[in-house]
Amino acid sequence: MLEDIVVFFKESNQNGFGFFVVSVLFYIFVFFLIQFFQNKKRFYLLYSLYALINGGNLLRYIDGVFFTDFFRSSAGISFISWTHYPSQLSASIFFSLFVLDIMRFKKEYPNVVKGIFWTYFVVSPIYLFLWGLKMNNQHSYWIDYFHGFFFLPLNLIMFLMFFYLVIKQNLMIKWYILSGMSSLFISYLIITLFSLKMKGTIIDVLYIFYLGVLIESLLFALAIGLEQKITYREKAIVQKKYINQLEENQIIKESINRALSDELLQTKTEMKGLSTEAHKERTERLAMKMENKFSQLRLDALRSQMNPHFVFNALNSIKSYLIDNNQAKAIYYLGRFSKLIRATLESSRKDLNTLDEEMNIINMYIEIENDRFKKNINYTYRIDKNLKLDQIMIPSLLFQPFVENSIWHGLTTKKGEKKLKIEIKLQESNRLQITIQDNGIGRKLSQLRNYQNTLKDKSLGLSIIEERLRFFSKKFKTDFDLKLFDLMDEKTGKSKGTKVELSIPILMVGRF
Repeated sequence: MLEDIVVFFKESNQNGFGFFVVSVLFYIFVFFLIQFFQNKKRFYLLYSLYALINGGNLLRYIDGVFFTDFFRSSAGISFISWTHYPSQLSASIFFSLFVLDIMRFKKEYPNVVKGIFWTYFVVSPIYLFLWGLKMNNQHSYWIDYFHGFFFLPLNLIMFLMFFYLVIKQNLMIKWYILSGMSSLFISYLIITLFSLKMKGTIIDVLYIFYLGVLIESLLFALAIGLEQKITYREKAIVQKKYINQLEENQIIKESINRALSDELLQTKTEMKGLSTEAHKERTERLAMKMENKFSQLRLDALRSQMNPHFVFNALNSIKSYLIDNNQAKAIYYLGRFSKLIRATLESSRKDLNTLDEEMNIINMYIEIENDRFKKNINYTYRIDKNLKLDQIMIPSLLFQPFVENSIWHGLTTKKGEKKLKIEIKLQESNRLQITIQDNGIGRKLSQLRNYQNTLKDKSLGLSIIEERLRFFSKKFKTDFDLKLFDLMDEKTGKSKGTKVELSIPILMVGRF
C-alpha cells in the first residue's frame, strides 16, 4: 500500500496529480483576483499573482495534457528560457509583500518594511540586468552565479526573518501563515537535499514540491478567509456602536424638545389664569417674561439646528472609513462626532457656557470639519494666560456661527493655504475681546457665488447673530458688541480674508 502511494506521487507529472495542483493554483489566482476587485485589499492581489506565477512555473513539467506539446516545442523552450529568472524574482517579491501586508508589519515594524523595499529596489535592477546579458549571450553565466550565490541566500535570510516576525505578531492568522511557510520551506529543503545527493534533475522528486505548494496555498487561503471574517466582525461592531450612538443622540434631542414644550405649555397656562384687572401688573410682568421666554426658545431652536451639510459630511466620512476597513479611524471619528453632537445639544439648553466648554466645542467642530479638507486648514488659537477658562461665562455657542461661516464661505473654495485663527484677550473695563480671522475669499466674493448658485444653502444670517447679542445686552444691561472687517491687500485690492471682533463683558461663574 505504501509503495503504491509512493509510486503515485512519483508519477505526479503523468497521472494528473501535478495537473490538479496547477489547476488549484490557477483557481486561487482567479478567486482572489476577484476578491481584490470587490474588497480593494492589496494582499488579495499579491497572493493571486503569487499563485499565478507558481502555477505557471509548474506547467512545463506536466505530461499528457493540451499544453505539453507547446513546452516541448522550440517556442515553448524559448518561452521557459525567457521567463525562468523573471518569474523567480517576481514570486519572491509577491510572496514577501503578501506576508508584509497580511501580517500588518508596516504598522509594527516600519523600519523592517522600509529595508525590504529598499533591498528589492536595489537587487531587482541588478538581477534583471544580468538576466538581459544571459538573453543576449547564452554563454553568460553571471545571472546563474548571482541567483545561486546571492539571491537564494538572500531569500533564505528574508524567509527566516519573516518567520521570526510572524511568530511575534499577536494575530489569529499567524498559525496558518507559519504552517504554510513551513510546508514550503520543508519541500524546498527536501528537494535541495535530493538534488545534491542525486547530482541531477529534480523531476523525480517534484511531487514533494507539489505537496508543499498545495499545502501552503490551502493554508494561506484559510488565513485570508480568517482575516476577512475578522474584518467583517470588526466592521459589524463599529456599525453597531455607530447605530447605538445615533439612537442615543436622538433620545437626547427628543428629551430637550419635550423640556422646551413643557416649559412653553406651563407659561401659557400661567397666562390664561390672569384674566382680571386686579392682576394687570402681574400680567404685564408675565407678558414680559413670556416675550423673553419666546425669544429664548427661538434662540435655543436656532442653536440646536446644526448645519445639515456638516452632519451629512461627518456621517459620510464615517461611512467611507467603514468601507475602507479603517476601523480605528472610524471609531475615533464617531467618538468625536458623538461628543460634539451631545455637547451642542446640551449647550442649546443653557443660556451661558464656560469659556472652557465653548473652546472644547469649537475645537471638536474644527477638527471634524478639517478632516473633510484632508487636514489642510491651519487652525491656531491663543488665549490670554490671565483668563480662567472654567470661571468665565459667555453666551452658549457664540463662536460656532462665525467659525462655520469662515470654513464654509471663506475657506471651502479657496485655493492654497487655508488659515483660521481665534484669539481671546482681556480688555480694559473687565471685558473680553474675541477675534476670529480667516484668510478666505472674503465676504463679497462669497456673496457673489451664493447669488450665482441658487441651489446653495444660505449661511447663518448676521441678523440672527445680532438678535442674540441684542437679547443678551438687554438681559445683562451691558453692551455685547460685534464688528466685521473685510481684510484687503493694499497693493492689489484683493481680499485677504475676514475678521470678526466680539467685545463682551466678563461674566463669572456663580453670579448668574
